[in-house]
Amino acid sequence: MSITCRLMHEHEFTSEFELFVMKTFFQYEPMNICLKTKIPDEIDLPWFKEVLHKAKYDNISLAFYDTKYHHSLPIAYAINHHDKVNGHDHSDSLYLSSSKTCVYKYEHISELITKLHENINLFEKFDSENLFHIYFLGVDPNYRQSKLASQLIDSSISVAKQKRFDMVYADVTGDYSLNAFLKHDFQIIKSIDYDSYENSNGEKVFQNIHIHKGCSIVIKDLRTK
Repeated sequence: MSITCRLMHEHEFTSEFELFVMKTFFQYEPMNICLKTKIPDEIDLPWFKEVLHKAKYDNISLAFYDTKYHHSLPIAYAINHHDKVNGHDHSDSLYLSSSKTCVYKYEHISELITKLHENINLFEKFDSENLFHIYFLGVDPNYRQSKLASQLIDSSISVAKQKRFDMVYADVTGDYSLNAFLKHDFQIIKSIDYDSYENSNGEKVFQNIHIHKGCSIVIKDLRTK
């Protein structure tokens, strides 16, 4: 296999890439599977486009390409954000905005993610001004056994170090991805178990997710101790 990893270019954030992310991330994400989310009809498109728009101009997203095939789509990707302490478009803001505009099914997911970040200011907690956020990790199903997600985490850490970020963090919704982050020495700072979680209406909407335990914030401090 002739596979190469590099930073994504702005012109590669196309509508075709948007659909590829929907099919390779949301289709396999535990909460979306539980809710039987229809792709792309039940994805919150305004929120999703905002996430990709920020990633496009932050210029720190990574992708693997198979050079044997001459098409523009990657085979795996890490959609990454630069969260700034005084920024108005950091990831917490996107979570809050999504809960106001999204379709019904996605309200369940955004409510859980918002609760996960409730009362946690990562900038204050870790005395940091710049956070590198690994927002989405996705791999083409045909390349699932190639450990590309783990390599994308490693490459993201390398880019974050090169660009002098203080921390790298991610919101992890499945046990497989959680284990991948833990192998790269990320620390869990907060978790919500699917089985016990109740939404604002007292409903246990994710209690049938038995394969994965819950959703977690994981973080890695890049500063010299």
